[in-house]
Amino acid sequence: MMASASPMSYEQIYQQRLARAVQRIRSARDRPTTALAREFFNDGRGHDFTMNRAPDRYNDDARWRSLPRRLLKLAAFLQDPSAHGVDAGDADETREQLSAAVFAQAPPSFLDDFRHLFEALLKARQKQWSREHADESMDIDEAEVESGEEDVSLLQEEDQLYQSLASLGWVSTGGQLRRPFREALHSVTMIVIGELVSGNFEEEGVLERVLQWAMAVLQPWAYSVVGQETFVQDQWEAQLEYSVSECFVHMRMKELFNLVTEYPDSLPAVRELSVALDRTGRLWYQSLANEWRNALIARLLHPGAETAQIIEVYINTIKVLREMDPSGELLQVVTQPVREYLKGRSDTIRCIIKSLTDEEGGELYEELRRQDAKPLEEAQLDEEDDEEPPTFDWEPPPSILKRRGVITGQVGRVTSSSRRAGDILAMLVGIYGSKDLFVNEYRIMLADKLLGNLEYDTDKEVHNLELLKLRFGEVSMRQCEVMIKDIDDSKRIQTNIRSTLANAKEKETPVVDAAIVSHIFWPALQREEVKNHPRLQRKLDQFSIEYAKLKNPRRLVWLKQLGTVELEVESYEEDEHGNITSHVKEVSCTPAQATLLAHFEDKSEWTSGELSTQTEMPEDIVKKRMGFWLNQRVVVSKRSGENLVYSLMSVNSAVADIDQIFQHDDEDHQQAVSIGAHEEEEMKVYESYIFGMLSNLGQLPLERIHSMLKTFVAGSDHKYDKTPQQLAVFLQQLCTDGKLECSPDGLYTRI
Repeated sequence: MMASASPMSYEQIYQQRLARAVQRIRSARDRPTTALAREFFNDGRGHDFTMNRAPDRYNDDARWRSLPRRLLKLAAFLQDPSAHGVDAGDADETREQLSAAVFAQAPPSFLDDFRHLFEALLKARQKQWSREHADESMDIDEAEVESGEEDVSLLQEEDQLYQSLASLGWVSTGGQLRRPFREALHSVTMIVIGELVSGNFEEEGVLERVLQWAMAVLQPWAYSVVGQETFVQDQWEAQLEYSVSECFVHMRMKELFNLVTEYPDSLPAVRELSVALDRTGRLWYQSLANEWRNALIARLLHPGAETAQIIEVYINTIKVLREMDPSGELLQVVTQPVREYLKGRSDTIRCIIKSLTDEEGGELYEELRRQDAKPLEEAQLDEEDDEEPPTFDWEPPPSILKRRGVITGQVGRVTSSSRRAGDILAMLVGIYGSKDLFVNEYRIMLADKLLGNLEYDTDKEVHNLELLKLRFGEVSMRQCEVMIKDIDDSKRIQTNIRSTLANAKEKETPVVDAAIVSHIFWPALQREEVKNHPRLQRKLDQFSIEYAKLKNPRRLVWLKQLGTVELEVESYEEDEHGNITSHVKEVSCTPAQATLLAHFEDKSEWTSGELSTQTEMPEDIVKKRMGFWLNQRVVVSKRSGENLVYSLMSVNSAVADIDQIFQHDDEDHQQAVSIGAHEEEEMKVYESYIFGMLSNLGQLPLERIHSMLKTFVAGSDHKYDKTPQQLAVFLQQLCTDGKLECSPDGLYTRI
């Protein structure tokens, strides 16, 4: 019988494997390639490049500067390994052993040394090329053009270096130096592109110049480093074109906000950025969108920026992105924070309407006057469903592939945003999702303009209204038409009444002009109780009597606090010689201020309390109105107990009062429309609807109330155009007033 060998224990297996490993280590240590690797990192001049030393600029430069000479020794070994006692049978195995020995002993900075070397070589090539093309349009710093002895010596060693790298195979496909080689390419390319591109927005052909530079400098250098076979096999020509376009995009991404603010001067830069993005594919679009959003948030969306400035930048952003991305997807992603921020600002709609109707409004003023503008409802229809007959300028719609989303790459998902991108006004209205807000704001602004127009000149407003009707629809602007018609009718009426009074027996010169408004169609106007001076009231009554005769049975109800009164008053001021003199000047004031001053014709001195009694205005309002005449230096004031005593100014009082300035000027009555009254009137309508809902349906959440108000108030005179946030504030106010009750789960109940 044969006896079987007993199995080895785990300890015996471990000792056996350890002995083999030690044997391989000793064998590798004794190899000529290992000795040559140690010699490679000790250049024979006393520099040990494997030692861990503190950072030293001299040692750092010495390491990468000596690489060509040291690599030459490694290449010489591979050419004749038998001279070092190595079998020359398998050259590939010898090369692999040598590479393994070098990189096994390499310090952590070894690859960085090669990156420094490649950068220095490419910069030397760049300086040499710049020097040869100094008469062309490459704006390179003069200090970079001057080539020193170091660059000359580098270029002299260049050919031997590339031959050594080719022998070692470190820059071929999958070679160990591909990463530092690419990093050097990227670093130098960014420097050169920065000098050519940064801040240069108006010049055309910048991208073409960059690509020509890459073809003249980068491609020959990369061809020399990697060799012909690797250059063709790895398609380095296409890689370099992609890398240069990528660097171009990266450089422009730092200037996105400037591209927008300087548009349309920056149009050449915008178009070239779009071309560069097309060369890089969709990979950079998401990064571009994120960078653009962050730039807008950081530099635009803050309390220090005026709303008009934000709107202007938003419009420029629309135009820039429309040039870059016909699909509109990039526009939606980039401008979303701007739309949300503008929606939260209280004066956004007023700024938009003001820009639309103001000749100095810039882009929006021109947008309203576009010949190809369509109503806002039609701006959302499919552009391919246009039924207008074709003209000689007709062009076929763009291919569906042109409307491919630049970020998602999906087709047909973003055509609606693409259509809206061509209509700036539609995008601004789309921030709120309803045109009614803009129509109401225009009514308020139109009312102020019409009531402040003393000449009854409505030509400009009629022109603007006709343009707005084309965009917002005739039905939406019907009330505005009535308002303008009221002013035109007022002009005819006051002409007739003036003619009647002038031909009357009394032959009294008429002094009253009136704007007669149909209050149902106008926004809520300022209302304040004022008792006019009898002499002023007599003039108004005289006008009312003649109007009643002309328009019987209609009667006038005067808004006494509105209007303008032109007076000639005597004031005392200091002349150029320092003397106090009196002179007569014309002053425009409000009816309340004119009433107060008219009382001083009855007696020369009044207390604030007496004026309050005579005019039926609160005493604090009287003091505020009298501040106007104090600043005009028509009256003076002095304190008598708790009251202020006002008297007409004289020479003596003017001398004592010459340096006093009063800050009680009446500046809060410049606007005829009462915004608070207008909103309060709307809220009363909403309140009745809310009470009816809660009475019939019981408890309701905020979202349900908001949805029902949008449905049921749509057909009334007061359309519901509030946001859920605004409704929540109103409901909270009703709860504070004790009219509603809100449960912890957000359900509202009528008390």
